[in-house]
Amino acid sequence: MQDISHYWGHLTDSKRTLIEKGKQMQRRNHGRLLQLNELETLEAKGKRLRLLQSEISALEKELKIDAERTFVPVVARVSLRSLSAWWQEIFLRKGLAEGLGLGMGVIFKGGMLGRITTENQRSSGVELITNPSFRIVAHFSGDDRPVTFQGNGILPGGDPLGIVFDVPQDMIASRENPLQLMSSSLGKSFPRGIPIGWVIELEGDEDGLFKTGLVYLDNELTKVQEVTVLLPIE
Repeated sequence: MQDISHYWGHLTDSKRTLIEKGKQMQRRNHGRLLQLNELETLEAKGKRLRLLQSEISALEKELKIDAERTFVPVVARVSLRSLSAWWQEIFLRKGLAEGLGLGMGVIFKGGMLGRITTENQRSSGVELITNPSFRIVAHFSGDDRPVTFQGNGILPGGDPLGIVFDVPQDMIASRENPLQLMSSSLGKSFPRGIPIGWVIELEGDEDGLFKTGLVYLDNELTKVQEVTVLLPIE
């Protein structure tokens, strides 16, 4: 009965209805062709990307370049602060039990915070980037040339500072056009692009080959209550 009803229903369709149904079927067929073409294009792009990745891996091995490291974030609360004139350190409520280890980078909402230097089963000590013994390779935003960042303590008013060395002579900074200092992938403990601070003035070194300048860090650095530890994935 359904087949007979379907048959007579088509016979009673007007010419205009049959034409419209034909157009709809043509549009659906055209849509299928577009999808097939898009699928072929995506497969070709995927094959191209896999080939490029293979070439990059081969070049990294040939040139002995370390591949970009990836990290897993672990959130930890600050349990204690030790901010003396000579050493700036904070302690976290997580340690070896949560996979934290020496040398791991620590960040907060304002950017780079420090590195883990002491570890226990349930706690960790973090050397802040303001500590004079803290040094790391960095670069300015928009410029890939490596420079050196070193901690420079905390001013009596609580403002954290750092120093940047080995800055190329053509780099210029001012209050109107400050330079943002960022982490470099050469720093190992941090991925590329983590904010460090701002430079508003650069001066020539004693040898005249490079420049140096003060790095103004985020004021919340010494007041932070929660941080993120970067666990590297090997």
